[in-house]
Amino acid sequence: MTASQAVDEHYFRGIIRRNIALPLFVGLITIGVFVGLIAYLVSTTSLAEHSERVIGKANQMLRLAVDRESSMRGFLLTGDESFLAQYENGGPLFKAQMDELQGLVADNPMQLEKLKQIAAIQERWNRFAEDLIDARRRMQDVASVVASGRGKMEFDETRKQFDEFLTVELRLRQERTEASRRVTVILVSVFLLFSISVNSLLAWMGRRELLNLAGAYDKALRQQAEQTEVLERQVWLRSGQRMLAERVVGQTTPQLVGRAMLDCLAQYMDAAVGALYVRDKRQGTLRRVATYGFSRESEQATARDLADADTLVGQASASRRMVVMRDVPENYIQVVSATGNSAPKHLIIMPVASEGEVNGVLELGFMRTLAPRDAEFIELVSNSMGDFIEAALYRERLQDALVETQQLNEELQVQQEELRVSNEGLEERGRALLESQTRLQAQQAELEQTNVQLEEYAHRLERQKADLLRAQDDLAANAERLEQSSRYKSEFLANMSHELRTPLNSSLILAKLLQQNRTGNLTEEQVRYAETIHASNSDLLVLINDILDLSKVEAGQVSVELETVSLDATLQSLEELFRPMAGAKHLNLVFDRLPGAPDSIVSDGQRVTQILRNLLSNAVKFTERGEVALSVAPADDDMLRIDVRDSGIGIASDKLEMIFEAFQQADGSTSRQYGGSGLGLSISREFARLLGGRITVASEVGKGSVFTLWLPLDARAALAAGGESAAAGSHETSAHAVATNGDTDNALLARASWGEAAPAVITPANGVMTTTPARLAGAGSAAQPAGAPEAGSAAIADDRDNRTRAGRLIIAVEDDLAFAEILRDLVHELDFDFVHASNAASGLALVRDMRPAAVLLDVGLPDRSGLTVLEWLKNDPLTRHIPIHIVSATDHADKALHLGAIGYTLKPTARSTMEAAIRRLEARLQQRLKRVLVIEDDAPMRESIRALLQSDNTEIVAVATLSEALQHLEKLSFDCVVTDLALPDGTGYDLLERLAANTEHAALPVIVYTGRMLSDEEEHRLRRYSKSIIIKGAKSPERLLDEVTLFLHSVESSLAPEQQRMLRTVRQRDNAFEGRTILLAEDDVRNIFALSHVIEPLGATLQIARNGREALDALQNGPEVDLILMDIMMPEMDGLTAMGEIRRNPRFAHLPIIALTAKAMANDRLRCLEAGADDYVSKPIDVDKLVALCRVWLRQR
Repeated sequence: MTASQAVDEHYFRGIIRRNIALPLFVGLITIGVFVGLIAYLVSTTSLAEHSERVIGKANQMLRLAVDRESSMRGFLLTGDESFLAQYENGGPLFKAQMDELQGLVADNPMQLEKLKQIAAIQERWNRFAEDLIDARRRMQDVASVVASGRGKMEFDETRKQFDEFLTVELRLRQERTEASRRVTVILVSVFLLFSISVNSLLAWMGRRELLNLAGAYDKALRQQAEQTEVLERQVWLRSGQRMLAERVVGQTTPQLVGRAMLDCLAQYMDAAVGALYVRDKRQGTLRRVATYGFSRESEQATARDLADADTLVGQASASRRMVVMRDVPENYIQVVSATGNSAPKHLIIMPVASEGEVNGVLELGFMRTLAPRDAEFIELVSNSMGDFIEAALYRERLQDALVETQQLNEELQVQQEELRVSNEGLEERGRALLESQTRLQAQQAELEQTNVQLEEYAHRLERQKADLLRAQDDLAANAERLEQSSRYKSEFLANMSHELRTPLNSSLILAKLLQQNRTGNLTEEQVRYAETIHASNSDLLVLINDILDLSKVEAGQVSVELETVSLDATLQSLEELFRPMAGAKHLNLVFDRLPGAPDSIVSDGQRVTQILRNLLSNAVKFTERGEVALSVAPADDDMLRIDVRDSGIGIASDKLEMIFEAFQQADGSTSRQYGGSGLGLSISREFARLLGGRITVASEVGKGSVFTLWLPLDARAALAAGGESAAAGSHETSAHAVATNGDTDNALLARASWGEAAPAVITPANGVMTTTPARLAGAGSAAQPAGAPEAGSAAIADDRDNRTRAGRLIIAVEDDLAFAEILRDLVHELDFDFVHASNAASGLALVRDMRPAAVLLDVGLPDRSGLTVLEWLKNDPLTRHIPIHIVSATDHADKALHLGAIGYTLKPTARSTMEAAIRRLEARLQQRLKRVLVIEDDAPMRESIRALLQSDNTEIVAVATLSEALQHLEKLSFDCVVTDLALPDGTGYDLLERLAANTEHAALPVIVYTGRMLSDEEEHRLRRYSKSIIIKGAKSPERLLDEVTLFLHSVESSLAPEQQRMLRTVRQRDNAFEGRTILLAEDDVRNIFALSHVIEPLGATLQIARNGREALDALQNGPEVDLILMDIMMPEMDGLTAMGEIRRNPRFAHLPIIALTAKAMANDRLRCLEAGADDYVSKPIDVDKLVALCRVWLRQR
């Protein structure tokens, strides 16, 4: 080892030690600080959790006391012993919980004393309640005792003591939480400042040393490349020698040998023309024995025999040196083909020799420029060619001798008679024959010696071939090591993704559930905390996905899908996405396609959109005032130019190249001020290269930046050219156009510099999230169909800007402008204001904004079905009370009335019919008191229904028999009917058939509220008459209240608080999930907890399996399962194996399975689908996406 190498090794080891020891030391310090901080947080958190347990237990005891008091009152009112079940069960439970709560506050004497007072008060109330219950059982009058208010005073005192107890505990929890937060903020701030300083110093030192090391490696790589080039040249030369020897083997004459050699050399060296001259020793000339590419005219124009000094061929033979001619004159020789002729550009004339004696000359003509290796190869094979020619000449001489011998034999036979006459002549001829035979034997020996030489040469070629194969094996081994290294990297990325996404999954789901605040028990500040947690986890998910994308790009594993990309559609989708973001910052957002720009290009639409989305996101993020503009213009060389301009903070000129590096930004402070990981531009540049384009930037600090994306109009040609250059030694990443099915990330673009667009969401007042298309979510920025007006704009003149009739507004959602004008005139005649919308998007926005008195809704709208708009309006608490009359050319009356429409009119219709419909709407608006008929033979149930539906503007008429119901229907008008099927004097079917036969009551909404399960035939029969069928059960009162308020068009905010709470509860449930059983195979308890709180509130029953084997047991032995959510990475049996086992059972061949995995590699989706999954969701799970997928597969069941 040289001195410099020793120094380099010492230097390298020093780098390794510093880059491992220093970060390890800093890491140990970090671990120590965080362990201390976590220990402190755990101690403070345990105190806060103790307070939470005390508060929760106190609230539970209070609810238990309230339930016992309600149960006792129910018994006193009805005398039904079943009401006492909760009272009797609650007594021991209350005492046990009191003991548990006293144990929790044993360290607080004041709170302990408060609990003892509560226990004493409750004991007095228990004795009072027992006395009342005994009196009621003895049928004594308890009304006077209840009216005395003694029990109420006892219970009010209990509630007061509980409130004082909870106030103290809440104060303690607040004090402990505030102290923990203050200390945590101080420690984290100090430690972050220290970490940033130390890590910045380590990064600077490491980068400087690594740059030096990279230079040394670069030099070594160049030397390796030179050695590889030499090896490839040697391989090429040896391959040519081997091919030449293989072609010549078996050729016997100089002509055949020459033709075989010329064919081989022309093929191997791309020669256009050639000739081989062999020396004729007897005449002393060079004779042409073979040609390649000669035309007939050329052969006739040139001599076949040449003297040594006559031509360049002769001079080359005489001088025994190669002659190379460049720029050959056009009339020197012509190469003729079927399509034309041309002259060669370069000539090589090479003498060939055997054992030091020139025995021939090779002449080759080339249409291309000669390379150095061409002359080297000719020199290398010249001696071998001389040996081949000499062997052929020897065989020719041997053949001549054989022919001569045969002639002599013939002459001997003719002269037999003369030989008999002359013995002397015979003896002389015999001696001549003997001499000929001796000469023939000598030639045979020479031929055998030549064959031995050829065999030795063949062995030498075999050894060279073996050396070449060993070199190829070495190259294959190196390639295998590189592939193994890439596989290890991919597995590491997959495992890292799983370990990060698994805990992130439960955090996102639980934060989303807290953010929705379905139970309404969180404060606004706590909801904001949940929003912050969800947003922070979403940012972390975006960073993880960016790192994986960058790793895939660096590994060359990113593929592109070429398609025709519409520029108008792309710009429209980007404008829809960024218009709200720009509006929030008061920026002017401009999109422009300049004249000459094409309508579409051939590229990867997803990658193009990702690049532009990132550039626009950065432009909006770093611009505080002014505008952001995107323009599309044609460029030279079949390219497209897309400029993204902004008037933001700008970038210094010395930072323009650095911003494209991974994890880099122009200024480190921008990351803290604006956010972002610094990966977006790096990934965008790599994607642009994959598509055959590039990204350039021009910027000035304080004035803004211009990022330009250059893309080829047809990426297929660019990618093909890129593949050729890569084959020639380019180090750029090649791209292959293949079909891919990527998994879209679920991050919000508004909070990250790189991500997918979030779905538009309509958030009603009750907090229930309803996902809708983006075009229906925003009235100002949504894209509309061709020809449709923008949301909020009128297609015909209406009263939106000139309303004169307070509370009398009708909105017509109708795309037929002529019919809309007729409706406008009719509405004005009936003294209503009129506003028109021509599509679903603008209609939905107008109804939500203007809250009309009624709506006239067409079904066949250009952008969305009117039935969908009806469903959305009826699911929104702010608009569900508005009467909606459907006007359509197709008959959807049953579905529309079931969804809550007040009436249905089929087009074409008479003016009088529409007038009658509007007058019915007017009558409904003037009707202040709504009337509901309840038919139920069970008295307690009848009264409970009355109490459930009773409100200030609703009159409940409750009857027990069918005859009473018919009498009331003849005398009074009702807005809704609730009936049981089993009645004393008839059935619910009789009532429904009579109502259907009576034209006055045919449209009356009827709700069947029955306690027995219906067969498919019975349900189908009822659906012809009833708008809704509800089976009595634990959740049926909420559903009944929801259906009745829908058909009464009741304003939800005017209902009692308890009724509003019940409506919020029932709206959280989903018909697709109601009564279904879902099997969740998941080993992580955090994910089980999170997913159970998502699925069970929707109405489904969730079964849990900890691994694939438990999932199989649950399917075989448990209740019937409607859907399986299958995690992939589980102990004992993973999800892929479990899905394969499930699919092998014919019973479960069509059972829907949705795979859940925290891995994010490209082939995960394909592996899951091949194993038997019907669909695939990656972790962290997007709750809305998972629920939507479950809804789709459950409905198919």
